[in-house]
Amino acid sequence: MVSKYVVAEMPPPLPTDLVDALSGVELATIGHLRHRGFVDRGIAAINPCPKTLVGTAVTVSLPACDGVMLHYALNHLRPGDFLVVDRLGDDRYACLGGGVASRIAKSGAVGVAVDGPCTDPKELAEVDLGIWARGVTALTTRVTDIGGAFNVPVAIGNVPALPGDVVMADNTGVIVLPRAEASAVAREAIAREAATTAFLNLAPADRPPAPAIAIVERALKEVDHDA
Repeated sequence: MVSKYVVAEMPPPLPTDLVDALSGVELATIGHLRHRGFVDRGIAAINPCPKTLVGTAVTVSLPACDGVMLHYALNHLRPGDFLVVDRLGDDRYACLGGGVASRIAKSGAVGVAVDGPCTDPKELAEVDLGIWARGVTALTTRVTDIGGAFNVPVAIGNVPALPGDVVMADNTGVIVLPRAEASAVAREAIAREAATTAFLNLAPADRPPAPAIAIVERALKEVDHDA
C-alpha cells in the first residue's frame, strides 16, 4: 500500500560562515553570475525585505486544499530554516495566513516561500518573517487528509529544491542554490561586489572603458571593412 504521507529526516543546518557570507550579497549580483536557481518572479515578497535572507531549505509538498502536512512541518522547524512549499500546481487555496506565519516566525525560521497564494495580508505585515507567495486570496486550505510529503525534493517556481539546499531571498525574489555550489557562488559574488565598489570609487576619468564599448566598436569596424 502506498502511503499518502511521506516524512524524511531534517537536513543538516547550513554552516554559519556560509550564511553570513551570502547574507551580505544581493540576489541581483548573483543574477550577473548564473542563470539557474532563480524562482519564477510571480513568487514575490509579501512584506518589504530590507536585507538578504539566507536559510536551510526545509520542504513541504502540499496538494490541493489540504494543509495537514504543512501543520505537521511547523512542529519541526528550527532557527535558520527556510520553509519551501510546493503546492503541486494548485493556485486557488492559501496555505499560509497570519496564524501559520506566526508559528513559523516563533520557530526561528528566517522565511517561507509558497508556490501559491497566501491570505491575511494585514496580519502577515505584522509578523517578523520573510514571506514570498503568489499574491493573496480569501480561499484557504483545511484539514482534509488528502496527503503530502515533508523533506522530499520539490519544485517551486519551476526550480528544483532539495532539503538542505541554500535558499536566498530579498525584495527581488528567491533563489535556490545547491549546497555544494553555494560557497563558490558566495566567493564570486563577494568579489564582484568589491570590484564594482572599487570601480565606482574611481574618478570618471580613471575608470577603464566598459567591455561593451569595445564589442560595439569592433562590430562597427567589421561592418566598415566588409563595405
